[in-house]
Amino acid sequence: MAKCDFRKVSIFLINEIEGEQITGESEPDQILNVMLSWYPDAKVVLTLGKSGVVYRDKEHKYMHGTYLVDVVDTTAAGDTFTGYFLEAYLNGSAVPEALRVASIASSIAVSRKGASDSIPYCKEVMESRLELVQE
Repeated sequence: MAKCDFRKVSIFLINEIEGEQITGESEPDQILNVMLSWYPDAKVVLTLGKSGVVYRDKEHKYMHGTYLVDVVDTTAAGDTFTGYFLEAYLNGSAVPEALRVASIASSIAVSRKGASDSIPYCKEVMESRLELVQE
């Protein structure tokens, strides 16, 4: 199998299962350490399900917790998080704010049944009053 050259990737958005498959490590900090040792100029966003999300680059580390919702269907959680994170980040939001917005959006999505039907509109995310349960 041919290997891909990921040295030009600027942002990795992966979940903990993908992180373990890529690095062979199961602990989030070790996954991030390995990813940054291989790709020191990259930014890594590692989603951790009900444990939140962690971001690392060579200079910064940010974490964001989860919101209190009744989980109905996790089908669209990752795609929702990725879309909202990238939209916020690429439009100038600081990383902590992009993590916050994406976390709210994915929390709303998992509280609904279905895939695309569960993804909230931006207005709903911005007006959300979800309670942060884990920092």
